[in-house]
Amino acid sequence: MDEGGGEVDSQRAFGAGGRVEVATHGGVTRSELFLDLVYVYAFINVTHLMAERPGLDGLLHGGLVVLLIWRSWAGYCWVGNLVRLDRGALPVVVFAVAIAILLVAVAIPEAFVDDSSGLLGPLVFVVGFLTTRVGSLLVVSRARRTDPRWSSYPARRAWLPLVGSALLLLGAVLLPHHLPPGWGGENLQLALFAVAIVVDYLGLRVIGTGTWHLTSVRHWAERHNLIMLVALGETIISIGTSRGFGGVVPITWSTLAGAALGLLVVAFLWWAYFDIASPAGEQALESIPPGYLRSRRARAAYTMLHLPMIGGLILVAFGLKKALGGTPVGEAEHWSGPDLAALYGGVFLYLLGLVAFEWRTARRIGRGPVLGLVMVALLIVPARGLTALESLVLLAGALVALVLAHVTVFRRRHRQLHRDIELTAGREVDATPEELFLDLVFVYAFIQVSALMARNPSALLVLQGLAVLALLWWSWVNYTWFTTTVRSAGNAVRLVVLAAVGLTLMLGIAAPQTFEPVPGGLPGALIVVTAYAAVRILHLVAFWWVLRQDVVLRAIVVRAAVPTGVGIALLLCAGLTAAIAGDSLAMFVAVCWALAIAVDVGGGYLIRARNWRLRSVSRWMGRYNLIILIALGQAVISTGIAAGDPPVSMYTFVAVALSAALISTLWWTYVGSDVVVGQRFTELHTSGERGALARDAYAYLHLFLVIGLVLVAFGLRTTLPKPGHEPHVAVTVGQVTLACGVVVYLLADHLIWRRAHRPIGGRGAANLVVAALAPVTILLPIMWALAVLTVALFVAHLIGRGSVPSPGVAFGDRA
Repeated sequence: MDEGGGEVDSQRAFGAGGRVEVATHGGVTRSELFLDLVYVYAFINVTHLMAERPGLDGLLHGGLVVLLIWRSWAGYCWVGNLVRLDRGALPVVVFAVAIAILLVAVAIPEAFVDDSSGLLGPLVFVVGFLTTRVGSLLVVSRARRTDPRWSSYPARRAWLPLVGSALLLLGAVLLPHHLPPGWGGENLQLALFAVAIVVDYLGLRVIGTGTWHLTSVRHWAERHNLIMLVALGETIISIGTSRGFGGVVPITWSTLAGAALGLLVVAFLWWAYFDIASPAGEQALESIPPGYLRSRRARAAYTMLHLPMIGGLILVAFGLKKALGGTPVGEAEHWSGPDLAALYGGVFLYLLGLVAFEWRTARRIGRGPVLGLVMVALLIVPARGLTALESLVLLAGALVALVLAHVTVFRRRHRQLHRDIELTAGREVDATPEELFLDLVFVYAFIQVSALMARNPSALLVLQGLAVLALLWWSWVNYTWFTTTVRSAGNAVRLVVLAAVGLTLMLGIAAPQTFEPVPGGLPGALIVVTAYAAVRILHLVAFWWVLRQDVVLRAIVVRAAVPTGVGIALLLCAGLTAAIAGDSLAMFVAVCWALAIAVDVGGGYLIRARNWRLRSVSRWMGRYNLIILIALGQAVISTGIAAGDPPVSMYTFVAVALSAALISTLWWTYVGSDVVVGQRFTELHTSGERGALARDAYAYLHLFLVIGLVLVAFGLRTTLPKPGHEPHVAVTVGQVTLACGVVVYLLADHLIWRRAHRPIGGRGAANLVVAALAPVTILLPIMWALAVLTVALFVAHLIGRGSVPSPGVAFGDRA
């Protein structure tokens, strides 16, 4: 089978006309990206599960759940490598699976404990997990049966371990309830869970044997790169939410320092994998001829040896959450043994998996990971006598020293290794690991914007949240412009992106307290404004420095600095006024904020259209596709937050399913819009026309898509009360915001089509009808409102699908 990314071989299975396209692609599809975003919330809830259990019990329960979640994800990784998941009806299957995974994630806190006031939590968790496993095998089995060249025997054989593990898991959740008290029901449950996991993992030996071979090395490696980034993103979210999602705990200097130190630890883990190990592993796998040996190596090095790295990252997230969230404000606290072991042990487990991965793929043992293992093992002894923050300082300092050693003492060896992987690492992609790492912190920042709105829901707080969102968006746009203009991904660019990640994290931490500070803490407004000013100035300085030899581009940067400087000055004035005068000058502060956003964000039009240079149209478009997915991901997480408190009930599951279905239909609405804009790019002949289209359709109109999704996320967060809760003002405001979010999103999508000069047709008319009817759903109960909106959007999608171009349309890149 061809390994290239251009041709695809269509085989009969699912989809329009009964066809499914077998994957010979190189990149991960959007359906798979959406699936991974749901796994973010699952990983977050694993840390919650561990935090609610004492000591080693929490670590054991969390470890078993991680093994099950990873097995579920690995199944879809193989499916995505064999079958195109973005063709025909398969996206519908993927979204159904995403709903199932979200339901599993909601049930994770009750995976081993039954709350008698709700459904049987362990049973719900197991049934949801088995549903996701069955889904992956059904897709592959269907594709295999309809392809005469492929034997269906390996697919049939893959059902056997699943059946065995299913019986054991069902026994684990049902048998303990029939045992007399004191007969060790909990121990039996854990033992059956463990045996079931062993049986299911033995089934991995079926995959990769016979005719079930690896189709695309590039897709396989990129898929694992993305799940590593997802786990890193979950760690970043754990840092920011260590004191909760609501922003009601005072912000102290120790909070900010701890977040910065935690970010340094996460950045080192990111660097250790993506600097050399990831491209070297992909290159080594590509050097093996297609067949059984390559598939076996892929299974061992990626499916199995990435598992300890994922487990290590979840332990690190748990350790950081305990370090930054378990200490009372203003007090120092020594760690308990299990909490300290989670952080240091998580780093150790991650590095151990990394060493094994490098050896299994490239037959190389890196000095950095080995030295890291030694340092972590030695430092855990003195760390036991330190406070949580001091032990975090010790760990972060050691890891930073290790990076410095690589770029100084070991620089020759380091540069040689970079030269060896130059071809693989230099491939054109929609987003580099640096850019994705930056995007991950925006998941948390968007969540915090929803938290700001939810503190005391009202129309005023919604507008204030949108003001902070505008700053976040314009910061992201400018860094996207920077990273897509600068071709090199050297250490200087990485340092700039890392600094931007840190500053955005600080902005996100303080975002809920931007306009309503908590007594006893630092002023949130000043933190937000200072962090934003620093991140924007850093961008301008870095851009000017990198382009200092290009007179034309340097002049563009200088021109862009004018509105930025004015906007920052107004924001600083507003922040200082709020900190000194409080509410007495609230109107003056509001005017300063409004003027600052208008000048700074509107400053994009001071740069001539031809100066919005695009080195790569596909990369520019890909970055904005990803940020829409990021916004969808935070909507998914907001849904989980709203419904995630025990007990698990049928009401909860119906609400989560409807919410996830609504989010899925919003994504379907967007699919095709980027394609029509891409087609419009190919019709334009001057840099000015292309720059104007990039500015209008992406830098500005995509802002309103994100605004719509954040409003939807806020609406879902505040309108999914527990059974028995009476409706209140917050629910009413949330439902109004939900409807407004749908309207804004649909109108923004409509304007993007208009800007691309494409006929609106039945698709546009149907979406406009839904936008006009959305406000009527405010009069309905929330469950009915979600159902009506979802069905209406689905019908609109069916009406307009004929006018949506195929995602496979190729776009030419123009400088």
